[in-house]
Amino acid sequence: MGFFSIMNPIANTPVFLGLTASDSPVIRRRVAVKALLTTPAIIVISCLCGALILISGRVAVAAEGASSNYFPGSYGTVAVAIPPTEGWTYLNYNLFYAAEAEQAVLQGRLNVDLDTSAYFNMSSGIYVFEEPVLGGRFAMGATLPIGYAALESQSVGPTGTMAVDDSETGLGDMLLLPASLFWNDGNWNFNLYELIVAPTGKYDVNDNVNIGRNYWSFDTVFAVTNLDMTTGRDFSLVAGYMINTENNATDYKTGHELHVDAMFNQFVSEEFALGLHGYFYQQVTGDSGSGAILGDFKGQSYGIGPSFLWMPKWGGGKFSLTGTWLHDLHATDRMEGDYAVVTLTWQFGESGSGNK
Repeated sequence: MGFFSIMNPIANTPVFLGLTASDSPVIRRRVAVKALLTTPAIIVISCLCGALILISGRVAVAAEGASSNYFPGSYGTVAVAIPPTEGWTYLNYNLFYAAEAEQAVLQGRLNVDLDTSAYFNMSSGIYVFEEPVLGGRFAMGATLPIGYAALESQSVGPTGTMAVDDSETGLGDMLLLPASLFWNDGNWNFNLYELIVAPTGKYDVNDNVNIGRNYWSFDTVFAVTNLDMTTGRDFSLVAGYMINTENNATDYKTGHELHVDAMFNQFVSEEFALGLHGYFYQQVTGDSGSGAILGDFKGQSYGIGPSFLWMPKWGGGKFSLTGTWLHDLHATDRMEGDYAVVTLTWQFGESGSGNK
């Protein structure tokens, strides 16, 4: 009763008088004083509890949609920095993704209790030039993705929550490879390249699910591989720094991102290799813009999983099939789930030992 008396004293005065009609004036004053003292305490405790709930629920609030254009496991599987052969190489990527989050901003709207899955088929063409550039092998390329995404969540609006159960299929954001340089020094191999994600995919701010992200990403990547052909052991490391532009439909700008993929592989035969793949992701700068309604948080995650390479003899070293599965061991302010990548590679030039 004290809470209602303080929050709306005029409207609740008749209620107070009715409940204390049989009490003496002294008892009435005592009840009123007790209400005045306990009500602020109730309000403060409620605010503290609400803050604790918000803090504990910050499972995924960074980056628009609690994810970004970085996809763990998609930066190669085996001997990623080996210089490819001259001429054309075709790659077909199959990306699978399933994850959950407590909350995230999608299309400018707060969503809670998210359960999402996606599949992308990406066709990539890379051309390696014969003439060396800066003492290394130079390549260019582009990737066209077609994707499917599904979402189950609760969309939070001004009038309450609404259940979302939707999916979408369509063209995704294209990947452009304007420059890629490879160098070799014995067992050591190096690769420096720029990857640009162009917002060509379907995006509508009024839709619950979109295949595109509606912003550009510029990913500067450096990879190193140590491949010992005598032992059949491969260790590769890929590090990238991704800069994102603002989504002008939602006024949301995802912060800069640092990502690292590490791979260790052992050839068990001339055709087959098994390995271990891990990744680490850290958002370096916070989200910004009026659309970042949950704040300027920085996401972080890391995961680990197995990988394989199959390079059949009938392919003459030109055909290979690789696969990687990564399970998130930790995720803060980011989607948490599983990633899988299966890649088919076909080289049209002379046979080589690398896989990219």
